[in-house]
Amino acid sequence: MIRTVLALSVTLAASAATASTPEAWAQMNKRAARACVAESGLARPQLLAARLSYTDEVPVEVRLIRGNDRQGRMQRLVCVYDRRTGRAQVQPAPNWNAPTTRP
Repeated sequence: MIRTVLALSVTLAASAATASTPEAWAQMNKRAARACVAESGLARPQLLAARLSYTDEVPVEVRLIRGNDRQGRMQRLVCVYDRRTGRAQVQPAPNWNAPTTRP
């Protein structure tokens, strides 16, 4: 029992340490960008430069996306990406704006 708890503690500590590396954050940012773009359903989506990252207490990433809807109208969406589940949700954000960036 003690060995199991100790092994689990070491594993969790190691995964927490690797999750904080710049490489891990870069990979997570790519996953968030892909999930948000896919969920948006927009044609020619562009991620906007403003992004918000929170601590693990609130494990979400927030991205702004713009692109054309099916009628060809420019739309802006806010995307919330859950780091724990890997799922993204989008909502219209017509009055939000930020410079564009590459995903």
